[in-house]
Amino acid sequence: MPVAFVETMRGTVRDTGGVVRSVDFHVRASGGGRGRFALSGVVHAAPWAEETVASGTMEFALWPPAIDYDVRFRAADGRELRLFGAKKPSLFRPLESMTVLAVALADEAGAVLAEGALRFDLMDLPGFLSSWLPAPTKPHRQLDARRAAVARRELA
Repeated sequence: MPVAFVETMRGTVRDTGGVVRSVDFHVRASGGGRGRFALSGVVHAAPWAEETVASGTMEFALWPPAIDYDVRFRAADGRELRLFGAKKPSLFRPLESMTVLAVALADEAGAVLAEGALRFDLMDLPGFLSSWLPAPTKPHRQLDARRAAVARRELA
């Protein structure tokens, strides 16, 4: 049965020059067949992209347990960038393992531009949980509005 939910991850990455940069993404995950979800939303990863539309995939693996993220977006200079990483669920560290996402940011050639960690803020938990409901909820409507505004700005 297809499902959809909205998730936000925020954090920092350290670029190859040692500079710490803020990164976040706000995406809708939809699908779920065989543990694979399509992602659509927005990403902020300055200086590469102030705020831009993003798409990608999320995959759940049972063994070894992992939730793989692959978020793709276009940089301000036109390059395709990829923010990817995995959560490693653990019974011994359930809260940390489900809220911390180790990530790398790479260009289209696969060169790593930055590495770091993003976190799921537990203050976002009520919106995250309500986004699983079958009817369009506030988190879905907010993401749709933000994504549409960013897309319009990019066309201007």
